[in-house]
Amino acid sequence: MPGGLKNALDWLVSRDAAVGKPAMLVHASPRSLFARAALVEVMRTMSFALYEEAALEIALLGKRRPEVEKILAEPENRLAMRGAVSDFAEFIRVG
Repeated sequence: MPGGLKNALDWLVSRDAAVGKPAMLVHASPRSLFARAALVEVMRTMSFALYEEAALEIALLGKRRPEVEKILAEPENRLAMRGAVSDFAEFIRVG
């Protein structure tokens, strides 16, 4: 887990700001499975209301802006992003 992210989480845990807050992880690299698992464990420990039903992963690592925009505009990726946000919104509404 990157040090800057860990520091930000440390600030949150010191004030109980994360307890019960809904969160969903989105990944720009399928290579991040170990980092994702570590982050999930930290977020569970901090008592986030973590939405884990579906993972949104779109491979963007190392891509330049024009290529990222093209990838994100692809119909299957747009559908995946809309679905993930919609599912997360439902998780928040029901939770």
